[in-house]
Amino acid sequence: MIFRKQMMAGEVLTLAEAATYLRVSKSTMYQRKDIPRHRIPGSRGVRFFKAELTAWLKGPFAKTDTMSHDSHSASDTSPRNVYHRNPRYR
Repeated sequence: MIFRKQMMAGEVLTLAEAATYLRVSKSTMYQRKDIPRHRIPGSRGVRFFKAELTAWLKGPFAKTDTMSHDSHSASDTSPRNVYHRNPRYR
């Protein structure tokens, strides 16, 4: 029922429309599992709600670092946690 109301309001996007809206490629839309999506029952199709995509955009990226980059001193040699595919370099 809710899906139909949002479809009627024009808030449902196809894969190509959602990729254009987020300014990413279609393959990125498939690969990123944290992007909210809805599968169409009985098909391979995927649809996206524009309101959910907007909320997703605001969610993880809205948190900003309050420390300025100028406050780091040259003596700050703390190791950075960087993931590397090869366990040898982790």
